[in-house]
Amino acid sequence: MAKEVSSANKSTGLEELTRELDAIIESSSDGLFVCDGSGRIIHMNPVSARINHAPPEKVIGRDYLDVAKEGYVILPSAALEAIKKRDVVSLLQENRYGLKLISTATPVFDDNGEVFRVVVSERDITEIDRLQRELEDQQSIGDQFRHQVLELQLEHLDAQPIIARSPLMVKTLQLSIKLSEVDSTVLILGESGVGKGLIADLIHKNSRRAKNPIIKINCGAIPETLIEAELFGYEKGAFTGASARKPGHLELADGGTLLLDEVAELPLTSQVKLLRFMEDGMVSRLGSTSSRRIDVRILAATNRDLEHQVEAGLFRADLFYRLSVIPLTVPALRERKECLVPLIRSYIDHFAQRSNVSKRLTAAALDVLVHYRYPGNVRELMNICERMVVMSDTEVIDVSDLPQDVVVGTNIESDPSAGSWPAEMKMVQILESVEKRVLTDACKRYRKQQDIAAALGMSQPTVARKLRKYGIGSHLKDNDNE
Repeated sequence: MAKEVSSANKSTGLEELTRELDAIIESSSDGLFVCDGSGRIIHMNPVSARINHAPPEKVIGRDYLDVAKEGYVILPSAALEAIKKRDVVSLLQENRYGLKLISTATPVFDDNGEVFRVVVSERDITEIDRLQRELEDQQSIGDQFRHQVLELQLEHLDAQPIIARSPLMVKTLQLSIKLSEVDSTVLILGESGVGKGLIADLIHKNSRRAKNPIIKINCGAIPETLIEAELFGYEKGAFTGASARKPGHLELADGGTLLLDEVAELPLTSQVKLLRFMEDGMVSRLGSTSSRRIDVRILAATNRDLEHQVEAGLFRADLFYRLSVIPLTVPALRERKECLVPLIRSYIDHFAQRSNVSKRLTAAALDVLVHYRYPGNVRELMNICERMVVMSDTEVIDVSDLPQDVVVGTNIESDPSAGSWPAEMKMVQILESVEKRVLTDACKRYRKQQDIAAALGMSQPTVARKLRKYGIGSHLKDNDNE
């Protein structure tokens, strides 16, 4: 009798718990539905039914894929992905009625570690998305008004792919325009990737030499044995392999401009000949006994400290003074933070248009990008933007779509007093960033998944699953297959 009472109490308790859970699901302001471990829909609340225009009697008890064929639910499916990956999956989707939804599927495991339920929440963000678009438009309009005076000052730069919002960059561009009016030699200084080549183009385009070519030579990309031949040209038979006459870059730039990029890499022997040319304007090809006068403006660019190079005996002092008649420093991207937002939006639009897709950034993703230090400057920023446009699966690029080194790099450089992570990052994103970094470091120290598992106190299957998740450790041995 006591057992029967106990059994009845348990049954009553389970019924009450079931009613409570049903009440929670039914009263949720988000859409909620539940699938079993095989992908069969077993429950759907009224909000989910309304969002998807799916009468419960049409979907409950049926396989998700069958229901999807009739248009009642969305593909790809967060629920099916969660069953497959055995992990939480979030997707940004748009249903056939034009509603934008964030679907998050959470797997529930039984005592044997098998997925027996998947709970999917659907949040309608259509209105939020519209408001964000309006906010971005208003910010863009405000930005245009704030910089209207600057645009008027630089209206003749419209055709140049240069965006200047910081006072430091504006001053650099104004000085470049001023230098285009004279023929003085300019030494363009700045870190790698800041756009020294663009500044050289700007100076040339606005000079009296604009109708003639600007010839560029990368002194660091040409072997030391060939640099003189490239600069000054050669006659037939001047050296082995010289089967015909060839003018050098200096001759090709006659009447125009020659940019000596990475000039610090110029060998000392070539520095002597370049100095002689800058003194008399005469060029003599290799293997020739005659010389000719040419009219070339010299611009040089480097990311090195040339004064230090002179002190170390790697660069001639007399050539340094010849080249640095007017030094012009291009600021690093981290020194012109005001330029970041318009630059990012410009490159996102550019690469999206080139790929014939529509892309835009969330506020959180933009905040992470703005706080990154960009050691590779504008060149790195361009590469990051192109990668995000190409690799993101949805129209909206979020923090999870950013390259991992950018997210981690932002955290490292942030103010320790404010915490190591951007405020917009969710806990799951922070944990994934740390987890991937730890596993990446472990992959460098160990050759087997089992060794990593032992070192980190994890099981080998868990390590294998997480390595696949982050796409790392492909070189490691899987002990189960040895």
